[in-house]
Amino acid sequence: MTGGDETLLLLCAYADGELSPGEVLAMERRLAADPELRTRAERLRGISSAVRTTLAAVPVPEALRGRIVQEVGFADPEPRRARISSWLSPRLTSWPALAATLVVGIALGASLGGLGPLGIAAPPPRAADAILAGHLRGLAAPQPYDIPSSDGHVVKPWFNGRTIIAPDAPDLAERGYPLAGGRIDIVDGKPVPTLVYRHDRHVISVTVVPAAADAAAVEARRDGTFIERWSAGDLTYWAVSDLNARDLRGFVALYRARTGQPH
Repeated sequence: MTGGDETLLLLCAYADGELSPGEVLAMERRLAADPELRTRAERLRGISSAVRTTLAAVPVPEALRGRIVQEVGFADPEPRRARISSWLSPRLTSWPALAATLVVGIALGASLGGLGPLGIAAPPPRAADAILAGHLRGLAAPQPYDIPSSDGHVVKPWFNGRTIIAPDAPDLAERGYPLAGGRIDIVDGKPVPTLVYRHDRHVISVTVVPAAADAAAVEARRDGTFIERWSAGDLTYWAVSDLNARDLRGFVALYRARTGQPH
C-alpha cells in the first residue's frame, strides 16, 4: 500500500470518528498545515455523511456484503498492513460500518473528485459541520489564525483577494473580547473568512459566508461547543466557541452593535 493510500484511509477513519484522541490531534495538525489535505478531509466528511444517512441501520446480508467488497476491490491485507486491516475488517458487519468502507472505495476510485465507482456524487459537508471543523482545527493548530493582529484595519484588508468576503473586524478588547487575528476556512468547497477573538482562555471563531435561505438566527450546542448563527444583509455569521452560552450571546450582541447590525 502506498503512503498516499494509507493517508486516504486515515482521512476516512478521521471523517468517521474512528481515530484515537492522539491520532485525531496529529491529523488536525496535518490538516492545519496542508490546505489541500484539509479540503480532501472536508469532502470525505461529506461523502461519509451522505452514505450513512442513505443506508439504513440494519444488518448487511452476507451475500450483499461480499458483492460490495468485491465491487470496491478490497483484498485480504498482507501482514504488514495489519494496522489498516484492523481498522477496516471489523466494520463490515452493519450498514453504518459498510458505509465507511464504501467511502474508502469511492475516494480511492475517484481521487475525491466527481463520481465514485458506484456512481455516488461527493456532496459538500453541511455548513455547520464545516464551520465547526474549522474551529476545532484552529484550536489544534499552534495558533488559531493565519494572520495575528488586533487591528481590524489590518485583518479586514488581509482577506481581500483571498476570499470574496472581507468582514468588519472590530477589536472588542475593552469589553473583554480582544481581536486576535483572522484565518481562511473552507465551507462548501470555497475559502471563507474567519475572525478570531479571545475571552480569557477561550477562543471565539466568527466565520462569515454568503447568506443562505435557511439562515434564521439559531443557537445550538455540539459536543460542548456553542454555535450562534445570524444573518445581516447578504451575509450569514457563525460564532463558535466553548464559552458558555450567556457569554457567547453577549459577544454576539457586542459584535453586532459594533458593526452596525440590527437585532
